[in-house]
Amino acid sequence: LPVSAMIHIANAGEAFHADGVPNGGGADDGAAAARWCKYAARTLSQLEWWAAAARAQRAIADPRVESPAFARAPSERNAP
Repeated sequence: LPVSAMIHIANAGEAFHADGVPNGGGADDGAAAARWCKYAARTLSQLEWWAAAARAQRAIADPRVESPAFARAPSERNAP
């Protein structure tokens, strides 16, 4: 499963009306809403899949053992 589904809203001020309804740009706003729902559903579906996969993996191994959190300084994140 790719980690590619992100929600990008270019020109968000133009993509939606003030009340949050998708702007069809002169076309049917209902069709625009359907396109946005399908677009967002793809991302949410992948997020749900990754959450379930992470939950299942945590049941097998604690990720904090192999990759403990940085706690001292931001420089800990630097590459060697």
